[in-house]
Amino acid sequence: MKMVLLLWIFSVISSVTLLSTCSLALSEDGLTLLEIMSTWNDSRNILTNWQATDESPCKWTGISCHPQDQRVTSINLPYMELGGIISPSIGKLSRLQRLALHQNSLHGIIPYEITNCTELRAIYLMANYLQGGIPADIGNLSHLTILDLSSNLLKGAIPSSIGRLTRLRHLNLSTNSFSGEIPDFGSLSTFGNNSFIGNSDLCGRQVHKPCRTSLGFPAVLPHAASDEAAVPPKRSSHYIKGLLIGVMSTMAITLLVLLIFLWICLVSKKERAAKKYTEVKKQVDQEASAKLITFHGDLPYPSCEIIEKLESLDEEDIVGSGGFGTVYRMVMNDCGTFAVKRIDRSREGSDQVFERELEILGSINHINLVNLRGYCRLPMSKLLIYDYLAMGSLDDFLHEHGQEERLLNWSARLRIALGSARGLAYLHHDCCPKIVHRDIKSSNILLDENLEPHVSDFGLAKLLVDEDAHVTTVVAGTFGYLAPEYLQSGIATEKSDVYSFGVLLLELVTGKRPTDPAFVKRGLNVVGWMNTLLRENRLEDVVDTRCKDTDMETLEVILEIATRCTDANLDDRPTMNQALQLLEQEVMSPCPSDFYESHSDYC
Repeated sequence: MKMVLLLWIFSVISSVTLLSTCSLALSEDGLTLLEIMSTWNDSRNILTNWQATDESPCKWTGISCHPQDQRVTSINLPYMELGGIISPSIGKLSRLQRLALHQNSLHGIIPYEITNCTELRAIYLMANYLQGGIPADIGNLSHLTILDLSSNLLKGAIPSSIGRLTRLRHLNLSTNSFSGEIPDFGSLSTFGNNSFIGNSDLCGRQVHKPCRTSLGFPAVLPHAASDEAAVPPKRSSHYIKGLLIGVMSTMAITLLVLLIFLWICLVSKKERAAKKYTEVKKQVDQEASAKLITFHGDLPYPSCEIIEKLESLDEEDIVGSGGFGTVYRMVMNDCGTFAVKRIDRSREGSDQVFERELEILGSINHINLVNLRGYCRLPMSKLLIYDYLAMGSLDDFLHEHGQEERLLNWSARLRIALGSARGLAYLHHDCCPKIVHRDIKSSNILLDENLEPHVSDFGLAKLLVDEDAHVTTVVAGTFGYLAPEYLQSGIATEKSDVYSFGVLLLELVTGKRPTDPAFVKRGLNVVGWMNTLLRENRLEDVVDTRCKDTDMETLEVILEIATRCTDANLDDRPTMNQALQLLEQEVMSPCPSDFYESHSDYC
């Protein structure tokens, strides 16, 4: 009997030990990831290999770990159609350096606990449905170099603690509902309008919009200069008598001034009425001849001033020209500067259709698209008002600048490729209806003072409202960038833009135009030339010889993406979202901070 009892006790102890061993098989970070996954809706079953029976999460989809201690350093799950919320458990991943959950369907708030991940270097949460505000203590993430929360439903004030992030190189809070004054503090003072575009209730120096009180000016509350000033001293009878005389004299003078003022008003009433009539008539005449439409409420100038400036543009203000119009630089009275494209009205179709498309284009906001501020129709021309980007186009940098200091280094070229891909992916996948650009080329990629790219010139863009919206009878665009099926059929699709983007990548790598004489005389374009050199294993001959710091590993990745984008069969080309995902995963991983911490953007 004792033997049976001993055997039973031994079996129970063994079972408990076995269960304890199983429960401890997975690391703490692995258990935390399972907690996070429990709050997600994995509609595509992407996370089926996240198993509690594994010893380590390091081979799970989207997870990277530190090679020594196997702690989780990266969660990289963009474009996975994940639903649900971001669990507060994420704060337990104390060694996390990269969080990339962009382009999903996550909702809820950004958990405060994320500020416990003090080693975070990059946060990508753009293009979700996140609500609430930014955690106030996000400034505790002292290693953060990239913060992208764009295209969400976030609201509230922008925390001043972001200014403490001295390593922050990329900030994108655009296309949300943030409000209030942007703190002009620390690193926040280094970012401009592009980081905050699409938040109409924001004000501050960064967005060129002054903050005002309900009365229209800053409120200044009076206060006592000292404690003694707040206590009335004793007064003598002589002082009181003098005070009464002074008060009566002041009242008499005030009454006299009031009578004089009333007399002036009566005398000049007729003159002022005539002047007002003249001004109203001038405004009516002006509105009859000019129609001004502004977008996003971010063109803070009187209509009469804008129209006056537009009408006074002349040849001295020209900064460029193209097949669809002339571009001018317009400087306002407060030195605010804008780019204005003048379009000949006779070259366009119906005014109503054109204005409808402009209203749709005016409703889109993205950090990598040129911001369309407004549209003005004058009797003889149409004028589009854009943000002015003083650094010019990518075409200028690659092909026109002869000075060595103006040559783009490899890091800057990668950043331009990535930003251009983001802007184009936004047009294809986030706009409704979708927009096909149809003229992607280096001269339509404009650069700001930080060499951040902005896709411009929507003169050929088509809105895919229905199945036939992209069919054209005349092929439009720029030779060398056009997809073969578009040349043959005149049918422009998103995949036509993908082909043009692939050519743009090759232009960034080679430093040559798509129809450079070096290979045109051999009957090739840049795509055929590149494929020939790759077949001959002459990789080094593909690279722009002026760029001395090319990284061969990322070069191979860029060429692979360019090859896929320029595939002759459009069905084999990736979508822009897929091309963007490849760029983000391969080019920026695993150390995005290195990508943005280049000391100079020039070779």
